[in-house]
Amino acid sequence: MKRRLLNLLTILSLLLCLAVAALWVRSYGGCDVVVRPRGPGDRLCVTSEFGVLVVEWETPPPGLVVRPGWEYFQTPLPRRWPVRRAGLGFDAYRATVTHYVRLPPAPLHGVTVPHWFAALATAGLPAAWLTWRRRAGVMRRRANAGLCASCGYDLRATPGRCPECGTVSGANS
Repeated sequence: MKRRLLNLLTILSLLLCLAVAALWVRSYGGCDVVVRPRGPGDRLCVTSEFGVLVVEWETPPPGLVVRPGWEYFQTPLPRRWPVRRAGLGFDAYRATVTHYVRLPPAPLHGVTVPHWFAALATAGLPAAWLTWRRRAGVMRRRANAGLCASCGYDLRATPGRCPECGTVSGANS
């Protein structure tokens, strides 16, 4: 059960890594935005632009009509958010913004995370899984060939224990 869960999480992490990589490439040619109006007083925006992922919480001015549900739109024009480019692309800010989704200025809070960081974070589990699978394959091939699974020493003369590293072989134990 644990192995299935680990495999499922690894596949999901790999798919997420590929999605982040695709967004990263697309972010330099345009802007992808997902908007979730959470209520009459605030809106959540997730944006991929300029090589960073931006998460913003906006507070619209009074009287602005908010449509329910998620909205997705694609545009060649970037959104207008405070681009400071400090800290390798990481940023947290509080500002007022005017952009094409809302015409009046809207107060907002935001966080930026560079795509490279998101890609590395989501690639960690698949990389560890591949390393583990490779190591298990090497040990299995060594054992089938009559070699020590740990160091690769020839065990034909001493099948019970490896004289090189001391590992007990599965043949006589």
